[in-house]
Amino acid sequence: MPDTFGIVSRRTLLGAGLGAALSWRAQAQGGGPIRIIFPFAPGGGGGGIARFLAEELRKATGETVIVENRAGADGRVGVRSVVTAPPDGRTILLTVIGTISIQPSLYRNLPYNPLTDLAPIAHIGTIEFAFSTGPMTGVRSLAELVAWLRANPEKASYASPGVGTLPHLLGLMFAAAAKIDLRHVPYRGTSPALTDLLGGQIALSSTTASEFGEHHKSGAIRMLATSGAKRSPFSPDVPTWREQGYDIEGEGWFGAYAPAGTPRAIIDRYAGIFSRAVQSSAGRDLLAAYRVPATGYPPEVLERVQTEDARRWAALIKSAGISIEE
Repeated sequence: MPDTFGIVSRRTLLGAGLGAALSWRAQAQGGGPIRIIFPFAPGGGGGGIARFLAEELRKATGETVIVENRAGADGRVGVRSVVTAPPDGRTILLTVIGTISIQPSLYRNLPYNPLTDLAPIAHIGTIEFAFSTGPMTGVRSLAELVAWLRANPEKASYASPGVGTLPHLLGLMFAAAAKIDLRHVPYRGTSPALTDLLGGQIALSSTTASEFGEHHKSGAIRMLATSGAKRSPFSPDVPTWREQGYDIEGEGWFGAYAPAGTPRAIIDRYAGIFSRAVQSSAGRDLLAAYRVPATGYPPEVLERVQTEDARRWAALIKSAGISIEE
């Protein structure tokens, strides 16, 4: 007996899939290429991930896809260019936690609200942070570090990529938990901070684990703690803050976004493409090369994560009295 139900079901599914594809194509087609905006300078893990997603999007849609680096103002220039772009599926933002969940509490005059002016597409991967030391201290654990800092208060300083960044906030949490005075020294990026850490010019650095991973392996510096809920698969020898008795945890992430108001058919289409891309073996390998555990979560998960993080870090920013007027 013919499998009539199966035939009808397959035809229905094929028709539905074709209809969704046609709906997406009708809404997303337009002049010029699809642009993926990365709001920071070229290079590094973020740039590599953006190029990977652009190529996967090109293969899936048959469209020309380009990556644009719109650096400036700690990512705000690039984010604003996406917020103000037409919601037609031609402009996508790849960014990190700071520009979405931290900056609304940090900047008094932010001219947009990324939590409402952008539509989440996909959670791409998580970002690990590490607290590291160099030859100035020579310590090998947080317990040794606290003793050293109390014995050398004039040298108790730590570097971060900037005021209000997650590494900055994690350092504040450590200082409060350890009951020590720890001066924050903001750097313009991680390269100069690494130079000073290696040269013994500063005692500590709080930054993304990917920046210092190879130097930790070589023994030039020592990662003392990572900020995830569990040990990093890329540095399994480094304990977390919690393992060492500190109630400190915080991960960053990469997320893909479209301007608010972008049709749901486009959001869903891009979400599926990006999810499959980062969850593929090639995607996982590429992200792992940048020490970014791949996720590929759907829009609803990214929206929940960004909202929870915004609430959490806003409380710390307020209690620390951190505010920037620009």
